[in-house]
Amino acid sequence: MRISPVAQTPYQPRFKSNARWVCDKYGNELYKTTTYFFRDDLDWKSLINYLCLKYKDVPKVNFINHVCSNGLEPLSFLMGFMVHAPEFVKKIIPIVAKDINADNIFMAKRGECGASSDDFLRLHELTNGRYREFLNLNRNLNSENLFTLSPKKILTDNIVFEQGDIFDDIESIPSENTFLSCRNFWAYLPFQKRRELAERLSEKLSPSSTVLIGYHDLAEGRADLHLELSGFKRCPVGTPYVNLMYSKA
Repeated sequence: MRISPVAQTPYQPRFKSNARWVCDKYGNELYKTTTYFFRDDLDWKSLINYLCLKYKDVPKVNFINHVCSNGLEPLSFLMGFMVHAPEFVKKIIPIVAKDINADNIFMAKRGECGASSDDFLRLHELTNGRYREFLNLNRNLNSENLFTLSPKKILTDNIVFEQGDIFDDIESIPSENTFLSCRNFWAYLPFQKRRELAERLSEKLSPSSTVLIGYHDLAEGRADLHLELSGFKRCPVGTPYVNLMYSKA
């Protein structure tokens, strides 16, 4: 799935066009995606704090990341919790990360990605300078990016990558205590499919579960309205850039 950066406005954080080549299993370049570590349409620390508070008395959180692209988002989630809420990590692992595109899942399992200067700045800031505990740094001789990063076992052992379509998987998602990230793809769905997705999630998930969308979903796909019309409410979080989480509570 192609993900395009959202135009900058005074009401949202900066969006970067850090493109990544997606390749097939033979190494042939297929297309570019703009996913990257700690994508900046989200206040990651506030999200982590909110989830820790909401699920503080719950022994297990079903942590599911649909439309995970080449895997950088679930890796970001896991690093964020390991740095900012290490006592909570045992509740969310293994993270289940899925994408409809088999080549994306191949790339996610392979794990290597190019790294720009912006990547290193974001990683340094959001891991308190500890990103080398989680990622291997390699020299890259085959692209404009000087270095590549690959996840260490502390990450790969705690994420399960699978090919999957969110529409096919809804019935298998646990109703209780689920955190479902399905970000920055709603705008690419036909209007009727957006409405169907919101309604089916509402039928499946209890108030103890949480749905996370992206700013692109809100700005271009109005996923927020589809969710609210299906019975979801925005989760009360103290920053404007993390008010992308919804539950029926």
